[in-house]
Amino acid sequence: MSAPAAPPGRARRRLTLAGTRGLVNLFLIGMALLALYPFLVMLFGGLKSSQELTSNPGGWPHHPVGSNFSSLFTGDSGSLLRRALLNSALVTVCFTALTVVFSAMAGYAFAQYRFRGRNVIFGLLMVSMLVPTEVNIPTLYVLFSKIGWLDSYQVQILPGTASVLGMFMVRQFMAGMPREVLDAARVDGAGHWRTFWRVAAPMASPALGAVAVLTFVAKWCDYLWPVIMVSDPSHQPIMVALPNLATSQDGFIVRYELLLAGAFVITLPLLAVFLRFQDKLMNGTTAGAVRG
Repeated sequence: MSAPAAPPGRARRRLTLAGTRGLVNLFLIGMALLALYPFLVMLFGGLKSSQELTSNPGGWPHHPVGSNFSSLFTGDSGSLLRRALLNSALVTVCFTALTVVFSAMAGYAFAQYRFRGRNVIFGLLMVSMLVPTEVNIPTLYVLFSKIGWLDSYQVQILPGTASVLGMFMVRQFMAGMPREVLDAARVDGAGHWRTFWRVAAPMASPALGAVAVLTFVAKWCDYLWPVIMVSDPSHQPIMVALPNLATSQDGFIVRYELLLAGAFVITLPLLAVFLRFQDKLMNGTTAGAVRG
């Protein structure tokens, strides 16, 4: 015997659900292609000659050339590019590590400790996020020039490590931690530091991972701060050095094919970090959004 036919109403609901899923999938595919388009432009532009890039800026390369990528890593420009990549790696890794540590400590203090003026201090820190960084750059330039920090690694690493955003994310996550676990650690004889490092920090690893990914991407892509504070090529990060490598010495000729090839190369570490830690980023930002 054949199975009874589904009621018309249920069949219509299934068709409606299938159609909705199809539209959602098409929308997501379109958004994915839109997000990938800049990377394809950089890749295709780096595979074109200067003449083809002028006549065909956004299309598929008709006569691909690999000399643009190879010239980035050969000769004097290659040594400068490798030095700039090492500078960016050193600055970004150190800045990210310090930011995560400071954000974890500040977030733990605001979430678990009760002290006078806690809410006022926390509110003032949140208000400070409304002040653009560009407003403080002239004053900070004078300050760091007087203490001799210009053209150095420390001026790129230390300022900004006390991230209010990172502190806020960690604080939101740690505020939802069960106090029973922390109290049990204290009963077992753990002090404040040991409770923080051995119990609270591992439990907050999703939030700390999200802070690390966001900080790494932001610092790797930072341009305004190093271009003002660092003029010595031996200390410049890749975001500052790359435009100089693609520009002639007189400053009038810009080889955009080299610029696009270099932009694609320096984007690869960001893609690798995001793909490797995207689960921590999603878990950390979502958990921090629902904890008060």
